[in-house]
Amino acid sequence: MIDSYLVLLITSICCSMLGVFLVLRDMSMIADAISHSVLLGIVIAFFITQDISSPWLIVGAGIFGVVTVAAIEMLGKSKRIMRSDAVGVVFPMFFSLAVILISRYARNAHIDTDIVLVGEVIFASLDTISIGGIMLPVSFIKVGIVAIINLIFIIVFYKQMKISTFNQEYAYLLGIPVAAIFYIFMTLTSLTAVVSFDAVGSILVLSFFITPAATAYLVAKDLKKMILLSTVFSVINCTLGTLLAVHYNASMSGMCAFIGMLVYLAVVVFNKKGAVSKYINNKKILTRVVNDMFIIHIGNHINDGTNKQENRIDGMYKHFNWSKDDIEKTADSLLTKGLIEIADNEYKLTELGEKRYNFLNEHYKLNNEGEI
Repeated sequence: MIDSYLVLLITSICCSMLGVFLVLRDMSMIADAISHSVLLGIVIAFFITQDISSPWLIVGAGIFGVVTVAAIEMLGKSKRIMRSDAVGVVFPMFFSLAVILISRYARNAHIDTDIVLVGEVIFASLDTISIGGIMLPVSFIKVGIVAIINLIFIIVFYKQMKISTFNQEYAYLLGIPVAAIFYIFMTLTSLTAVVSFDAVGSILVLSFFITPAATAYLVAKDLKKMILLSTVFSVINCTLGTLLAVHYNASMSGMCAFIGMLVYLAVVVFNKKGAVSKYINNKKILTRVVNDMFIIHIGNHINDGTNKQENRIDGMYKHFNWSKDDIEKTADSLLTKGLIEIADNEYKLTELGEKRYNFLNEHYKLNNEGEI
């Protein structure tokens, strides 16, 4: 089980690094297209080599990933076809052709359509290699090498990737080879998708590419932090996903993807700009407005000498379109804060309350001629 976890962990980290730039470039669905269509490159390479373990399968898949991106970009530049439409046309065609070829001509080979779709990382421990006396899954080594290549690419071309991601026109003016860097990036994305097949399959690999990066995008304020947080979220997703998968005897890769979705939704809801934060802030604003209205009402009627009638505890609700419970809650809140006090069955302002009343009058340029 440790072997499976290690493979999932390195796969998620490997994918999340590139996923940051996919998210920022609004290319999430192109990653999906690559993860599906490279299967055709694997199948074609297998037909040529007749060896399921041949390294040429990875080469073929990588090449076909670039071909897929080139086809999408070519169609997407047409005035009559949007990029999203091009994605929806290209990758289903390539992927379905690969599945047809597998089911028709590769039934006796170890290319199973179910494993291709969802992967089966639990088999990682069946194929190991000894490194320094430590037995490690071959899949871990393969993905680890690709992860190192991805990291080197990001470090070396960080400046170029950053500029071309956020302002492609400016990158052209600086002489940055935007097209070359783009296709190198797409080649690495294809390569990463291919080596991830054993762990998560062609469908769930999209989650490993996009979910940690999309989660980091919600909270990160700069690119370096986004890359770091994307890696952190990928580790969290895999760790929790593996533990729950073992507990519930479920698919490990599927559970990791599911946990990734839950973490993303949690960040959407609970981050500073999320629904819960907005709700809490709105409640605070509403409470402050209600309290200020209460203070202004009391202060105005103290100034015009009608406080004996208007600020009475048992009659305050008549002057507001509020229930008695709301009046009591507001009064209790202001009493607790030391802004008002009760004397002679009447609400009165404390010294602190008078300061607040004077501030509100000055800030909102109120006058004391009418009731609030």
